[in-house]
Amino acid sequence: MRAISIIKSEHKNLGAILYSLDKLIEEIDSGKQPDFSIFHGLLTYLDRFLDRYHHPKENHYLFPKLLQRDPETEDIVRELGRQHTEGEILFVEMLKALSAYEFSGAPEFPHFRDSVTRYTDFERKHAQKEEDEVLTRAMEVLETSDWEEIDAAFDENEDPLFGNKWNDDFSELLNQLINRLPAPLGLGDDWK
Repeated sequence: MRAISIIKSEHKNLGAILYSLDKLIEEIDSGKQPDFSIFHGLLTYLDRFLDRYHHPKENHYLFPKLLQRDPETEDIVRELGRQHTEGEILFVEMLKALSAYEFSGAPEFPHFRDSVTRYTDFERKHAQKEEDEVLTRAMEVLETSDWEEIDAAFDENEDPLFGNKWNDDFSELLNQLINRLPAPLGLGDDWK
């Protein structure tokens, strides 16, 4: 059941990114100038990892095996699959709002702020629902052979920001986040 640990770890990492987005929005609300490069880095990370690796592996490995062993989970599995699609839509809306804010300036900030809030709230609730309802049930009903295939799929995930293999594309983003965010995620000390 290594996949359970991997999924929970990935959810924890996602939580750090969502927290970062919220904190950066708070910075702007308090009068600081936006650093668009950090926003673009965070959104690129979400696109590269969450929507290209994490969710597809749940959709193609974990959810089908759970449905196979416990057909009564069909409603929750379908709901979570729909939420993956809904999360992608909210992500695109947030990306468009960021572009509008970067291009048109302060008048677009409220729209961007609202899109970030919708996205971060949605993804937090989604991850919690997966852990509470799907992972718990999967641990009860899936067999060793099921876990072997699921574990192998999730073992291949290489988180470009928090993973074991250093990714130069994201090293500057991680460095910026560590220096700007307050403990426990970062070293920044100018946060209120």
